[in-house]
Amino acid sequence: MKTTIHYIICVLAVALISTPSWAQQIMEGTAEVKNLSVSRDNGRVTVKMDIDVTTLEVGADETLVLTPAIEKGGESLDLPSVEIMGRRAWLYYLRNGEQSVTNNPLYAEREAKRAERKAGAQLIAYSTQVPYEAWMKSANVVIKEGSCGCDPELLALGESPLQRILHDPYKPQYRLTLLTPEPEPIKVRAESLSAYINFKVDKYEILEDYKNNATELASVISSIDKVKDDADLTITSISIEGWASPEAPEDYNERLSQNRANSLADYVAAKTGIERSRITATGRGEDWINFKREVENMPMLLDQKKVLAIIDDNSMTLDQKDKQLSELIPPTIYERLMGEVYPKLRRNDYRIEYNVRNFNIDEARRIIKSDPRKLSLDEMYRVAGSYRKGSDEYKETLAIAARTYPTVVAAAVDMAAVQIADGEWDAALQTLAKSDAGNANIQVAKGYAYAGKGDVEKARAEWEKAAAQGSADAKHNLAELAKSLE
Repeated sequence: MKTTIHYIICVLAVALISTPSWAQQIMEGTAEVKNLSVSRDNGRVTVKMDIDVTTLEVGADETLVLTPAIEKGGESLDLPSVEIMGRRAWLYYLRNGEQSVTNNPLYAEREAKRAERKAGAQLIAYSTQVPYEAWMKSANVVIKEGSCGCDPELLALGESPLQRILHDPYKPQYRLTLLTPEPEPIKVRAESLSAYINFKVDKYEILEDYKNNATELASVISSIDKVKDDADLTITSISIEGWASPEAPEDYNERLSQNRANSLADYVAAKTGIERSRITATGRGEDWINFKREVENMPMLLDQKKVLAIIDDNSMTLDQKDKQLSELIPPTIYERLMGEVYPKLRRNDYRIEYNVRNFNIDEARRIIKSDPRKLSLDEMYRVAGSYRKGSDEYKETLAIAARTYPTVVAAAVDMAAVQIADGEWDAALQTLAKSDAGNANIQVAKGYAYAGKGDVEKARAEWEKAAAQGSADAKHNLAELAKSLE
């Protein structure tokens, strides 16, 4: 009885994603091996394949035997066989529980996979694992074919090799350079707030007991006193901007907003003891920018599009715009603007600028958790440096720095580097999203996070943008990525 040995060869790899369409004819072209894959993980080698025997003819008393094996030089390891039995051979096996006809010593632990050759399409899925041994690196997987009939001895003859070369995957060594924040010799900080103080028509005198002025004024003084009374802070200036609504002539509103800003500046100086000369007051006139924003947030306003068209019409003066708004039909449109929008435009914005003293390392360690905005990024990094790199305290300090200064590139990149090292790819991308997307360092870090997620195209896109800006890390990472994909 004629028997043939065919060799299907593939080099063992650390990891392999096989091409689904791959197929190799065996059994003199009457069967095929498809979707062959070989992988190594956690000290074990996995061999998988599909064996298509749709056109294979097997005699009623015949058993065809396919035995995959791992071979390299003089080393060889047979894997569990596949036995494809004719009808009578299959029934005999079922009735008598016969052992495999093959003489594989591994059968004591793993029996052969047996299948009856049935009519029509038939695909046999094969998968097995064996412990990895050092000699197996770059070894070949082969399939030996044989057959037997009445005589139990397995007959085999000849070979027909097919080389399937699978390289060990290249492990890219990506770079992400950590950044050092710029020192901040003088820590300048500011609080920007708004006060909605009510004035009588055409007046600018501040009346504490008028409408809700008591609450608004108390809030202004409290916010200033909070800074003034903090021993770590020194107020350098206070600026006040006055704004008006559009229902009067433009030049009148400019004067009115200036006078109202002056009134609040005088009030603040009197109540806080801060010199009036350190408080600037500026009248900004009519606030059409916020006027438009408020109207956009009124989807139920009648003729909203017409109102917005008037606001955006740069061919008219501000007074002409206000006149057209007041003449809209029905009059309830303008009445709603007067009642719901204009009061929000009559306000005083104020900004408190102050300096923060510098802190030693012990002070900074205490303050970083209670009031981190008092610390410069450089001071936070000195705190981080006082802990063991990679420790929980180190990571927590960088996390506070990134939360406190989310738009600062150094804080975002260095925190993302910690998250990348921990395999927290999505967290790193969230950290980086708060900073400058056009910065090359941010792009390099994003590319690293995307590569970690397995999103090669997004990684490449980020690195290409950074490389165009001259980033050495990006150019290196692109080269590493290319090697890993070869």
